[in-house]
Amino acid sequence: MNGKNVWTVFGNSLRFGSVVESKECGTWTYVRVDWKDDGSFEMDRERVKELRGKDRYSDWYRVDKIGFFDKEALVNTINKL
Repeated sequence: MNGKNVWTVFGNSLRFGSVVESKECGTWTYVRVDWKDDGSFEMDRERVKELRGKDRYSDWYRVDKIGFFDKEALVNTINKL
């Protein structure tokens, strides 16, 4: 699973990244992702940590909460717009 491209939604934006690690927890698989150009999320994460005194986000994502995609196929589709 390492190296696979993934996406998820944060607010009204899309986050894109690559899986760098995976682990099994019971019957679920979780992945840790190297998110690219993720300034909006990181800014929100820091603001929430300052306001609440703790980090409400985890660096691990359950695989049913993210989407996998083929980068080349996605770019080809976008170029058709």
